[in-house]
Amino acid sequence: MDIAQLLDAADLLLDNWTLGARESAALVRLLADTGGLRPAGEVTDRLGRHGQAYVHEVTGVRRMLIMNPDTGAVLGLETTSTEAQPEYGVAAGDVMEYSAWTR
Repeated sequence: MDIAQLLDAADLLLDNWTLGARESAALVRLLADTGGLRPAGEVTDRLGRHGQAYVHEVTGVRRMLIMNPDTGAVLGLETTSTEAQPEYGVAAGDVMEYSAWTR
């Protein structure tokens, strides 16, 4: 499984389950071991929570995973267009999808 597939799976998992500390730690290990995410620094997510961002970029799209640096819990996952697609009314920088989780 590559990092894009793993991010898709994590999104689905977190939409259906609330992870405890052990499960969050296992997810973090899996993400770290897979590779393909690069640290992007501290951010504030769309719910106003401070987190550490990690990004994965492919042509035209950037996915940003936001994690709580203290607990390792995933706070959010955002997909942003990095290239304009005027035929679809999409500008570079437009957020295409965002998920946020609380527990």
